[in-house]
Amino acid sequence: MRIVSGARRHMCDALDLGTTLMFSEKSRLGKFCLDILCLLACLTPAPLYAQEIGRYEGRTISSVQVGLEGAPPNEAEQSELRGLIDIAPGAAYSAVRVRDALQALFDSERVANARVEVREEPSGKVALRFVVRPQPRIGEVRIELDAPPGTGITEDELRARLNMLEPETRLSEQTLRANADLIQAYLRDRGFFRANVEYVQQLDPSGLRATVIFRVAPGEQATVEAFNISIAGFDRARLESGLQLQPGAPFTRRDLARDLNRIRQTIISAGFLAPTLDEPRVVLDSAKNAVIISLTGSVGPRVNVELEGYQLSERKKRELLPILREGTIEYSAIEEGKRRLENRLQEEGYFFAEVTPRCTVTPPLAGLPNGEAETCQSLDPGELSGRTVAIKYEIVPGRRFRLSEIRIEGTDKLKIEDLRDELRSQEATVLGIIPFLGYGRGYTSLDDLEQDQRLIRARLNDLGYRQANVEVRQGVSLDGESLIITFVVTEGPLTRVADIELRGNRVFTAERLLREMKTVVGGPYSRLQARADADALRAFYGRNGYLDADVRLDVVELPRLRQDDEQVRLIYTVTEGDKVYTGRIYINGNVRTRREAILEIIPLREGVVLRADDLSATERALYATDAFRQVIVRTRPAGENAAGFRQRDVIIDLEERQPRVLDYGFGYSTDNGPLGLLEIQHNNLFGRLQQGALRVRASQRRQLLRLEYFNPRFQRYGGRLFAPLTISAQYQRDTSVTRFFRSTIDRGSLGIVQCLDDKGQPVLCENPTERTGEPSINRFSFNIETRRDFGGMRAGIPEEVARQNTLVLRYSYEDVRLYNIGSLLIADLLRPDRVVRISRLAFDFARDTRNSRVDATSGEYLTLNYSLALDKLGGNISFNRFESTYRRYHKVGRVTLAGGFSFGAANLFNLRDRNGDGVIDEADRRLPISERFFAGGATSLRGFGFEEAGPRLVVPSCYLLSPIPTNCGQLRDRNGNPVTLSPFTVPIGGNALAIVNLEARVPLTRDFQITPFYDGGNVFARARDIFGSVPGLDRNAQADWTHTLGIGFGFNTPFGPLGLDFGYLLNPPSFSIPQIGGPNANIRLPHARFHIRFGRSF
Repeated sequence: MRIVSGARRHMCDALDLGTTLMFSEKSRLGKFCLDILCLLACLTPAPLYAQEIGRYEGRTISSVQVGLEGAPPNEAEQSELRGLIDIAPGAAYSAVRVRDALQALFDSERVANARVEVREEPSGKVALRFVVRPQPRIGEVRIELDAPPGTGITEDELRARLNMLEPETRLSEQTLRANADLIQAYLRDRGFFRANVEYVQQLDPSGLRATVIFRVAPGEQATVEAFNISIAGFDRARLESGLQLQPGAPFTRRDLARDLNRIRQTIISAGFLAPTLDEPRVVLDSAKNAVIISLTGSVGPRVNVELEGYQLSERKKRELLPILREGTIEYSAIEEGKRRLENRLQEEGYFFAEVTPRCTVTPPLAGLPNGEAETCQSLDPGELSGRTVAIKYEIVPGRRFRLSEIRIEGTDKLKIEDLRDELRSQEATVLGIIPFLGYGRGYTSLDDLEQDQRLIRARLNDLGYRQANVEVRQGVSLDGESLIITFVVTEGPLTRVADIELRGNRVFTAERLLREMKTVVGGPYSRLQARADADALRAFYGRNGYLDADVRLDVVELPRLRQDDEQVRLIYTVTEGDKVYTGRIYINGNVRTRREAILEIIPLREGVVLRADDLSATERALYATDAFRQVIVRTRPAGENAAGFRQRDVIIDLEERQPRVLDYGFGYSTDNGPLGLLEIQHNNLFGRLQQGALRVRASQRRQLLRLEYFNPRFQRYGGRLFAPLTISAQYQRDTSVTRFFRSTIDRGSLGIVQCLDDKGQPVLCENPTERTGEPSINRFSFNIETRRDFGGMRAGIPEEVARQNTLVLRYSYEDVRLYNIGSLLIADLLRPDRVVRISRLAFDFARDTRNSRVDATSGEYLTLNYSLALDKLGGNISFNRFESTYRRYHKVGRVTLAGGFSFGAANLFNLRDRNGDGVIDEADRRLPISERFFAGGATSLRGFGFEEAGPRLVVPSCYLLSPIPTNCGQLRDRNGNPVTLSPFTVPIGGNALAIVNLEARVPLTRDFQITPFYDGGNVFARARDIFGSVPGLDRNAQADWTHTLGIGFGFNTPFGPLGLDFGYLLNPPSFSIPQIGGPNANIRLPHARFHIRFGRSF
């Protein structure tokens, strides 16, 4: 570095401003030496230096420029480096400021070398030119692996060993050498002692980015020549064949560690619980490329562990006692075993159990007490070799109690009900004998009581009682069977917040900042909440672009106003810093993904305020695409923008996944025979982060082909949100229709759902002499859908839950065809739907303010669905259909009140004769069976079976003829044997639905609750039937409002909530069934129903 003025160079200036900084990165000692050299050089020609330096000091600077050395001109890079120099044209020249500018360039870590040139102009002004050699940065790291087949080494393994080589980090020889050593060490651990690791650097044309290439040649893996084990008292023959490192086997450090553990466990299993193994010695024979392993040590004493006064299985003893599990007789391990035994006893109701360990050495050691508790403190495996150590835990369980009650005394600020779910100690419950429902004798231990004591103290501290004290008292009831635990609280003085003071805030007013805080003046002081408020202020500043803002909390004790209360002043000192703007956005690692596709989905934009939320949102958005294995978002200083605000470049380091995923599988089903599946999915179509999939499933009875396209960012709205687009097309053929009806619709046909001849082949029910094929459903569907989320975000609620409102717009086309249905008993029910083409427009709206989607205790949930199907859009049926569901939750104390209402109604227009009987009858006025409303079961009307509510149809249909044919109901089973089938009814759904659900969820314990409930409503043939039956309509097609009372039992399991509901139908509907040769029979549905459910009913 040098300072040039005309043709003369000033050595002192050059040393002072250049050379010192040039070497400042190498070492502080070098900098100190050069400073001394500078001082000597300046003192020698002192008169001349003073005279020359005076020519520049204080002069006006006409221009400041940045030039690159060792790299081609780069306007963007030069502009960013210029932003790091805090010297503006028009300012007075100062050697100190020039030196500070050079220091700033080095501090940015973007400069390998720099100097400044000063040029004197005729006007007397000076022009500064900073000549900079840019610091190359890592653009890409490649590994060229030259490994013979079968070594098991992959590039991914070696890449995982690299450190500090992320894209955009500084390139230095020291870092590259250190990473080469890391790869070398890893290969040595794998047994590749002849491995060779080299590295090269390749600069790009700009000279700013470098590609680092590690060339790795592992060579041949070393083998084991011998494994010499010399452990005193150990017979190697016990595990000779169990070692991995046999002679001739490949050597790895991992296998050596496994063998050492196997040797140790073998010694322990022989009763020597304190073996001493020295560090194994591995010697390489370079000529043979083989290692000789030597292991020495001793088995130590034989150790016997015994429990006296309490029995445990060997497996449980090994689980509880570290001596048996880890192989050590250290005093800490013995004491840990004592503590665990005490906890075990206390958990079983022996709350006052005593455990005392005693150790006996045979033959005894001189000068050491034997058979005492103190003996356990002096056991040294090295001195005990050849002896036997007996460790006996003397256990006095004492009386067994039942933890009947837990109390809190001394305060009215906390109630045991408020803490019951958080306490580790649990009271005994009546249902405790049933797993997962509670504790038969209660549950506690000394550790649990200490934890509960700390919990109660922390809660009191949060309420402002900083000096609160909590004691634990254990008492026994008068009958001597029950234990009562009492937490006695001494509250101490209440600490209130007398004042909240904000200092250093210039950008935002105190009133605005106070809105981000939850602590209020006059309220109780909570240390945790005060710290949380400081974090909230930092987050607020970060969201508004002040990334370097800091908040310091000081608590000032104030004199007491009253004798009982204390008061404090909270002082939040804010260091705002400057607003930070986004400089350039660098994206590394996107090999397949287009840069513009990434920039489209992230909220970051160049030249705008850089917010902390945008950085985290960028990482989430990129991970959500499922196209990247790793995403790292970081920033670096980038000088100032034209307005003088600080800038930071954003660097996004990506590691892409393989975009194509192939899944396949095979299986066998007793119903459908062999089956297989094939799925091909692409997670990054066209490099635009769009997804596509082809799914094929096939069996003897079912075939499915599905194509999917998903664009998660179809249309931007709200600045940062996107409306996704989903397009799918599917074809499905299903010939398992009879199995479906046998398991769902048929409830009284003895498993017979179709007409068969004497050979078990399907025939037409109308003409039993005519055979027909197996029934099948062919379905083609096409769907286009987009959605939009909107509504406010709620504090404390995850983003995916806080979006309150969702609107879905959809177009769908569906073509469903039924073939060979003449053999089915319910053919008349299906005949109107033999060919159904539905082309519809639909929208769905959902509003969700629940605090939890799994187990809500507050909020509401509303869904609205409307669809309009028109024959003018390509269908053959026209209707409109509306369905709505509303749920509301409210908590009163510990009880959650839940209510729900469901309503649905549909209407057909442009009616036509769909069943081919020449008239428009009730069958033609019903929706297609796939669009009708059904209800009944654990999630709707719990007085009915699954989807059994509403109108019904008599089957077989011949019973509806007048007169009834004498052979009606004469059918054959699968074996061709004749059977007589009595008439029965099947639910057929309806065009309307109305349901009301009310329940109260009452928790009895943390995991068990009861739920009394009421369900009312039904499925109706028409919407107007909700308000009363229509005269003249078939009795079986009519439906009345039903009432169900019941009670549910729910408990939490590791797999989620599980419930059992009992519903009693107060007014079960009755149906009329024709009989041969007699009056119609009235059949009434049963009153009682049981349901097993996972999750909540609603």
